Amino acid sequence: MEQYEIIQSKLSAIFKDHLNIEIPSPDTDLFAASLIDSLTFVDLLLDLEKGFGMQISIETLDMNVFRSFDSICHFVASHNGAKGKG
Repeated sequence: MEQYEIIQSKLSAIFKDHLNIEIPSPDTDLFAASLIDSLTFVDLLLDLEKGFGMQISIETLDMNVFRSFDSICHFVASHNGAKGKG
């Protein structure tokens, strides 16, 4: 399994198992669809930091990056690459 597929799989598990969110499609706007609110967003950030060993800085946080499952996968891949845990 290639690195990007591993990221997709782990991220999918975070949404399903930790956040209890079923994503209709990878490009669904999670905020517009009311799947993510401010509290869920904080939980998502914490899960990303724990699950992928990332540090996400509030100063550089771009909300548009977190609008869809696909864009979150790209964000994790570009900031984490092969450093993902597990």
